[in-house]
Amino acid sequence: MLVAGCRLSEMAANRIVSAPNTHNVLLDEKTLTFFWKVTSFAKSNCQVTFLSVPVGPPEAKLKIAHLPAGDYHMKMESKFSTNRNGKCWLEITGLPQTNDCFSPLAEPATIIILHGYTLCKESMLPWAINLAQSGFRVILVDLRGHGQSTGAEISFGKHEVDDLTQLLDYLVAQHLCEGRVGVLGISYGATMGLHWAAHDSRVKTVVAIAPYNQPDEAVARFVKEMKIPVSQKTVRKGLVRAAQKMDLQWSDWSGETAMRQVKVPVLLIGGGLDTISRPEDIKRMKELAVDGSKTIEVPTVDHIVLGTRFNELSEPIKAWFQERLVGANTTIAQKTGEGVGR
Repeated sequence: MLVAGCRLSEMAANRIVSAPNTHNVLLDEKTLTFFWKVTSFAKSNCQVTFLSVPVGPPEAKLKIAHLPAGDYHMKMESKFSTNRNGKCWLEITGLPQTNDCFSPLAEPATIIILHGYTLCKESMLPWAINLAQSGFRVILVDLRGHGQSTGAEISFGKHEVDDLTQLLDYLVAQHLCEGRVGVLGISYGATMGLHWAAHDSRVKTVVAIAPYNQPDEAVARFVKEMKIPVSQKTVRKGLVRAAQKMDLQWSDWSGETAMRQVKVPVLLIGGGLDTISRPEDIKRMKELAVDGSKTIEVPTVDHIVLGTRFNELSEPIKAWFQERLVGANTTIAQKTGEGVGR
């Protein structure tokens, strides 16, 4: 039994650090097909380009999608419906728009969008189109080990922050980034965005939707929420072993550790029913945030659904980026070393 227990915790550790795109992801084939249809529609209405950006060490290539500001003639909506058995379904719809949807900015600005754990850049397409039609240049990123990006392992920020700094270097050099830079992230991507802002002064604000605080707690809660058939005891032993494999302390990559170092205002968005990024976690991070930071809570929403609430969140998020990124008469500069990188 002892040997079996050790093997189980080692298997759990390997699963935690291994690239999510090497095993099953949360998005099913039907959902991915929908997002790819949205991609094709967007490409036919405005030029969307896909690029691979080398980063590391450890060596990896990040797959990104570049969406210039423009009219994509599409409105993204989400709604809940209930079938005759009483089961609730989330529906995300891309509605073609013949009217002009484009709102140009007074000054250029770029938003880099980061997806959640086990997901991919396509899952963030509704937000990308929404923001691009509002005048922002948008970059969608497959984080290391996710989507179409390479990388055998993930590290919950240890390598991802450096990846993102190198990505921004590349975007600037290729003239694919202009004006001030903001980040929109969900869950795993939200906490990555906060840590990136803490180490790269070129990031001027972060909108963090459902950022988790302690990553090890978030993983344990995720396993429970998704009803993955592994005991909490095995998961927690696996988390200890995973930290050893990645040579890190989980607390170094917590949300509150990032907030102690972030020098720019952030918008933290939480769900009242979120059991992974709990309301008390959002409250703790807000207590550590700089003046000017704000929080939004959607009371009846859980972790999985929060990032799809375009109807409630689109306008506050666009207004936040407008306030923080537009009208400051500053542009992105090449990396000088001050506040950039680790």
